[in-house]
Amino acid sequence: METLPSWVWGFYYVFILIALVSSIVYLIRKQRKLLSILTILSSIIGPIVFFLQSLLRASGTEIDNLWHSLGQGEIWALFVLLAFMEMLVWYVTLIKDFLGRRGKRNSLQT
Repeated sequence: METLPSWVWGFYYVFILIALVSSIVYLIRKQRKLLSILTILSSIIGPIVFFLQSLLRASGTEIDNLWHSLGQGEIWALFVLLAFMEMLVWYVTLIKDFLGRRGKRNSLQT
């Protein structure tokens, strides 16, 4: 059984960790509560399901298994894909918030 390179796994775990930590911070600050809770759940449950299903694969990499399972219409693969897409929405929201605060700060200084 082959696996993905270490740098891919490093990027994957950092991606999930940043999403999890930032959503917890937003939840503590009581900002974007619903999206924060959804991101926390997605960043915990999604990777667990992905990992467990990757253990059961016959051959190929983890991503190959995900794409194959999506093609077969398996529910777990759709759930994992939606969880990762939700985390991408979270990142877009973070970037918008960051750029919005930065823009306000720059307009106050001028």
